[in-house]
Amino acid sequence: MIIDGLKLTLLGMAVVFSFLGLLVVIVHLSARLLKSFTEKEATAYEFHTRRKARELPPSEDKRKIMAVISASVSAHRAGRK
Repeated sequence: MIIDGLKLTLLGMAVVFSFLGLLVVIVHLSARLLKSFTEKEATAYEFHTRRKARELPPSEDKRKIMAVISASVSAHRAGRK
């Protein structure tokens, strides 16, 4: 009875190990097959982030925005007391 349990345990471990090995192979193959698509997405993402960086407001506008936010927080905190 114990021998049968050990056989079943080893068989289950072998099945899981085989499945995980197959899963690793499939992931590697899909990465190689889809590499061209990911490169296109990466270049599009870089282009988008560069464009967004150019659209940021100048530093003077940032100072004004910071002043407005600080005033809002101060007014909110004063209203709580």
